[in-house]
Amino acid sequence: MKGLNLLFIASWVILLVVSGAIVLFSAESLWIAYTGKPDRLTPEYSLTQIGEQGGDQAVKAFRGRRATAATFALGYALLALAVTWIPYRRGEKWAWWALLGSLGLSQLLSLARAIMLVTTAGVSTPAVLLAFMLLGLLAGAPRMFKQQDRSLDS
Repeated sequence: MKGLNLLFIASWVILLVVSGAIVLFSAESLWIAYTGKPDRLTPEYSLTQIGEQGGDQAVKAFRGRRATAATFALGYALLALAVTWIPYRRGEKWAWWALLGSLGLSQLLSLARAIMLVTTAGVSTPAVLLAFMLLGLLAGAPRMFKQQDRSLDS
């Protein structure tokens, strides 16, 4: 029983760290969008080239898209923190499924860029987040889905 409790503590700590990392990454992305810090899309292409080819409006549009994506990621990460901190720690099964669906699906869709857009630029972050999120959820699965002793009900 002690091992199961320790595993569950490790589970929600990992999930809090993953959600916290998403908060930090999205806040950094939002900071870049709003402050105009140099933004390199790929090692060979930056906002300077976008500005040269599409003008100031193209740069503003790119920064606006970055800001929109960052604010959605920030909001969902804050919600994941709250779900992990309260209902998941209580052992509510719906919270396990909600975290799997929200964290897992979003990172899988982000990884789909390798196939759908034929680019591997930026896949390392969602791959690491997905791996640690799955590790956290798998560590919590034995406690979340343990079988109740049916003989006590009879």
